[in-house]
Amino acid sequence: MGKQEDFEKKKGLPPGSLVYVGDEEASFTKVSLIDYKGEALEEKSVDTIQEALSYAETDSVTWINIEGLHNKDVFKGVRDDFGVHPLLIEDILNTEHRPKINVLDNYVLMILKMVWYDREEIDINEEQISIIVKDQTIITFQEKEGDVLDPVRQSIRQNLGNIRNTSAGYLVYSILDAIVDQYLVESERISSDIEEIEEEMVLHPDQTVLQKIYNYKNVGMYLRKQVWPVKEIITGLEKSKIIDLNTGFYLKDVSDHVIHVMDMVEMTRSMATNLLDVYFSSVSNKMNEVMKVLTIVSTIFIPLTFIAGIYGMNFEYMPELNDRWAYPIVWGVMIAMTLGMIIFFKTKRWF
Repeated sequence: MGKQEDFEKKKGLPPGSLVYVGDEEASFTKVSLIDYKGEALEEKSVDTIQEALSYAETDSVTWINIEGLHNKDVFKGVRDDFGVHPLLIEDILNTEHRPKINVLDNYVLMILKMVWYDREEIDINEEQISIIVKDQTIITFQEKEGDVLDPVRQSIRQNLGNIRNTSAGYLVYSILDAIVDQYLVESERISSDIEEIEEEMVLHPDQTVLQKIYNYKNVGMYLRKQVWPVKEIITGLEKSKIIDLNTGFYLKDVSDHVIHVMDMVEMTRSMATNLLDVYFSSVSNKMNEVMKVLTIVSTIFIPLTFIAGIYGMNFEYMPELNDRWAYPIVWGVMIAMTLGMIIFFKTKRWF
């Protein structure tokens, strides 16, 4: 279903209606749970959102992950049992939403994009991830299965670092860090591919290469559009109550990574623009070479055509017409003129 049809479904409905906007990727909803505190860890799949939300009443850190955004009962539970405003639920269900943060009195909503670079198609595949943080509970919403958060899950399962001895704020940092690190990885892959195409473009500046350059430029613009708001999200988190002083230092590191990604994205866009300039210069130089050859050939044949034109006139009384050696003499003159012009062009380094 296209975007226009998606938005048509919301037309006339009251604000906060549970209407999914996005690709019809998943017809299921899967709710998984990770609950931990110190050495204690529980991980499982649950049948209902109410069962998962029951863990929110404890003092442990609870991470509820919801895959698939088509089950209205799940979102009714988040809205009614977890106390999330209906308009924010509507934002979660709109997977075309711009990345943003909403900081309220007792919870925070963040909307970001996870991205993957498709090298074959020269395109960005993205998936929206929404994050609600309330006290020691975090709920993440995804359109479909698969994400970039497995390193975070592994850290929790294997008790790596200090993650199981920290608050929900540190888990928020870990999730953001994983998403931003993915931005960095994909940006480096894009930059590497642009460098590789430069040699191909200089040697074979055809329409295929031109289309690739335009695709890289569009990829850079799209990535910038998704990465730039993350800086705003981090700033909003630092001002919220869910981030303590220690976690704030870690967030500054994520902020530095975002700046690094932005620098790489800007460099990618600049490289693509420069490649366009080089492409058009290469095409222009190639055209100039062709025109130079054609001009030299034309220049050589102009005097020959002049001589042939004179002796092609049908006058009865013309000099040399009755001369026995006139024909070879004319040929000799034309050959000498041709060789003379070629030697002259060579001395001038015109070819």
